[in-house]
Parts: sequence; C-alpha cells; structure tokens
Amino acid sequence: MARVPVEQRRRDLIEAAFQVMARDGIAAATTRAICAEAGVHQSVFHYSFGSKKELLQELIRITIGDMIEASIDARKVTKDIGESFRNGMRSAWAKAKAHPERQLVAYEFTTHVLRDPELAALAAWQYEQYYAETERSVLVMEEVAGVGWTVPRAVLVRTLTSAIDGLVLGWLADRDTEAAEASLGLLADYFTTLAVPAR
Repeated sequence: MARVPVEQRRRDLIEAAFQVMARDGIAAATTRAICAEAGVHQSVFHYSFGSKKELLQELIRITIGDMIEASIDARKVTKDIGESFRNGMRSAWAKAKAHPERQLVAYEFTTHVLRDPELAALAAWQYEQYYAETERSVLVMEEVAGVGWTVPRAVLVRTLTSAIDGLVLGWLADRDTEAAEASLGLLADYFTTLAVPAR
C-alpha cells in the first residue's frame, strides 16, 4: 500500500472535519469522529497535527481563504471604484451562497471557540485574518482606481468586513436571496461614496 504524504493526510482530515461540523455541529467534531469520517486511525491525526487546535486553526484559515478569495480577484478591480465594489461583493456573495454549509461552520466556529478559554484566541485570530484579507482587496482598489477614503482605511476595512459578514449570516437565517442581493447593491453603493481621488 502506497504511503500517503502528510500534506494529503492533513487536507483529508480538514475536509473530514468540515463534513462532520456541517452535518453534526462543531461540538461533535472530536478527533475520533473526524478520523472516522476520513476513514483513518486516530494515530494518523496525531501524526498529521500537533493538536486539535492546530487543525481548527488550519480549518478556519482555509475557510477564510475560500470566503475572501473571490473578493480580492485583481482581475475584477477596475478604475471604476463602484464597479470594483460591486464585482468584489458579488463574487464573495456568490461563493457564500454556493456553500452555505461552510459559512455556517465558520459562524459556529466563532461562537464555539469564544466559549472555550483555551481556544478563544482563535476567534480573534479569525477576524484578524478577515480584516487583513479585506485590506488587501482595498489596497488593490486604491492602486488601480487611484483613490483614497473619507474614513481611515482600518475603519473602512472593518465596516466592509462586518457588512458582508452580517449580510451572509442574515441570509443563512431567512434564505431571502432577493433581499440579501438588494442589500448587497446598497452596500456597494454606500462604500463607493467613501472613495475620493488620491492626493
């Protein structure tokens, strides 16, 4: 039997963790359940990850990357800042809408770790990553469109991240796609008003 590289084992276990969490909730995602989902012995988990915290951190890093990836596609940034906001937000929304189970895992992850003193720092880390990725998107917009902002960039980044985060969570609750997409357009228009020509 061919030996499976450790990086492949890590990917398999992370995907298994996603499946368990999406189906049964985060509390059910024990190392035993994750290994059973992946079809491997528990020793494989301990060979692949130093701890469950390490797996959770990697899992949320991948989730963040998936959620933000669409919104920072430089090919969708144009000199028209409004178009850039609309394109980026639509891309992020399309990804969220296509994978609601992953979005739900991300939200559940946040509340779960906030209740665990040993894991609570992961929630802060999670949002630091959201903000950092959003800031990268904003910096591309600044460069391509030649704009600055009427508010400090850090405030813009936090507000933009929170707006998309809240819109997706609201949609997960009521699944009113029409209302969510109308709100998305309004948000894009609002953020466009914060752009001014760069000095």
